[in-house]
Amino acid sequence: MQLHKKIAQWVVVGLFTIGFVRGGDVTGMAFLKLPVDARSAAMGEVSVAFNGQASAVFQNPAALAFNTKKSLAFMHNAYLADIAQEFAAFQFANGTHNLALALNVVDIPGIEIRGTRPTTQPDGTTDAINLAFALAYARRYHTDWAFGVTAKYLFEKYYLASATGWALDFGLQRHNFLTRGLTCGLVLQNVGKMNKLKDEATSLPLIARAGVNYTLPLQWLKGHPLVAAEWEQLLNSDDGAVRLGFELPMLQTFTLRLGTILTSPEVRYSLGFGLRYHRYQINYAFSPYPFDLGNSHRFSLNVLW
Repeated sequence: MQLHKKIAQWVVVGLFTIGFVRGGDVTGMAFLKLPVDARSAAMGEVSVAFNGQASAVFQNPAALAFNTKKSLAFMHNAYLADIAQEFAAFQFANGTHNLALALNVVDIPGIEIRGTRPTTQPDGTTDAINLAFALAYARRYHTDWAFGVTAKYLFEKYYLASATGWALDFGLQRHNFLTRGLTCGLVLQNVGKMNKLKDEATSLPLIARAGVNYTLPLQWLKGHPLVAAEWEQLLNSDDGAVRLGFELPMLQTFTLRLGTILTSPEVRYSLGFGLRYHRYQINYAFSPYPFDLGNSHRFSLNVLW
């Protein structure tokens, strides 16, 4: 492995292990901040005002209430420094009561094992695992309002140390807010706790997100462009972001997507596309990261019936 790739891996492993440190606050379980859908990732990671499909379990559970069909969602994320993220979700009940299951797993391979003294060669390597298994419930109120909640079982393992925990997400979504085609969403994520990982419990990233989607009343190649904006704040940290996304249908089967994430002091961008064929939807997202950490490639598949 090249030196710059090793350095990138150490940096990313550190971020996943202890979280992001800002202003004296520490949060871990950083994988809970990652998008679980390539459509969202391509549009600057906006998601709280999206129409449902099964991936809403981890984005905004309220959106499940607007699904008129059952759906399966899968995503593979070839992340930084050989880290892989796998996600799967299944909405198996829709109507008055909407239910969905999801599994989100991040594997961090090739972590070098060393003793108490520095050595030129490691004693071996190990993997780190972060996992979240979730059950979500959503219900629509009146025509355009919906509320949802997601319960998550959490697990983390680093070498010989492991810990479990739990968390809840709460979401609201309103369609046709003020005008037709405008959807707004609000979600509070990761209200919960972890048990001790060896000597100390990991602090979960408590996230508040609010956003809007607007489907423009413009006909473009048999489709309507969509613009989205979202604000995110970590309530137990100084970290925050503004996210902007744009979706342009080129044909009935092809959609182009662009996005940007505004944080201090970095600005990141993302892009991707989607393909639709009957009940199948395939999405791709490309997300470069600063400081030469590398690029992320996400592929997702949604099936409706």
